[in-house]
Amino acid sequence: MILVTGSDGIVGRELCKKLQESAIPFLPATHRRKPHTLSQALPVDLASDLGPLAGYLPKISAIVHLAAAVPHSVSYPDNDASADCTRRMDRNIRDLQGQAGVPVIYMSTCGLYDRSAADIKHEDDQSQVIITSPYFAAKADGEKMFLSEGVSTVLRLAAPIGAGLKPQLVLSRFIATARESGTIRIWGDGTREQDFIDTADVADLIVRILDQPRTMVLNVASGVPTTMSKLAEAVVSAIGAGSIEKAIQSDPRDGETARYSIKRAKEYYKWSPAITLAHSIANMALEDFEANT
Repeated sequence: MILVTGSDGIVGRELCKKLQESAIPFLPATHRRKPHTLSQALPVDLASDLGPLAGYLPKISAIVHLAAAVPHSVSYPDNDASADCTRRMDRNIRDLQGQAGVPVIYMSTCGLYDRSAADIKHEDDQSQVIITSPYFAAKADGEKMFLSEGVSTVLRLAAPIGAGLKPQLVLSRFIATARESGTIRIWGDGTREQDFIDTADVADLIVRILDQPRTMVLNVASGVPTTMSKLAEAVVSAIGAGSIEKAIQSDPRDGETARYSIKRAKEYYKWSPAITLAHSIANMALEDFEANT
């Protein structure tokens, strides 16, 4: 049985769907029940009490640890308190891993890389890692802890997109504007980059790793950076509505890059992203982003 923490998150939901389709037994764990949470999800406060999981311990064969106090909402600002919450979750799951003697897939972030550098980011090049916030510091600590002992695969995730995307994120806002035939306004020079990876592709990689877990760090990205200007164009094209104009506002994140090597995932797991950005956007054309808060 695969324990999936953060099962109601954007990656967790798609992973649970993939596990169901593949007839792989799993136990979804969630901090709080939401309308989109699986009916069999087990409510667990991972930061304080893993008691509800005790009875399942002998059945757990692997853990996919997606849960974290991700700073995408007012519930978890990017501060020391939220970072401490993430660390407590990670320590508890690490203890559970030790008790069960099972492999872990730990979800980290490509946000650890220096976004001001134009170089392609490789997993083993520590010179490319720069800690810029409490949340990123907590994820860096989590990586070190899980890699220190046992079989643990660390996934550095780029910008996941799919069902459940938060309304305040740039792609959500662009899609919502376009489908109302509004004008998407591009701040700054429009060259800021993000790498968007569909959650279905992320879930596919996770299932491959579960079949053959290894202790290593893997970038999980499309490998194709997209500028804000190109993103706006892709949204208008996929939605078939909306327009684009340059705004007066500067973009405080101008100059950021998102250039990640995915050669390692290809080499070890024969994995390549299969879903294009245009296809992902089309799939989210009717998404109720406000319901994802």
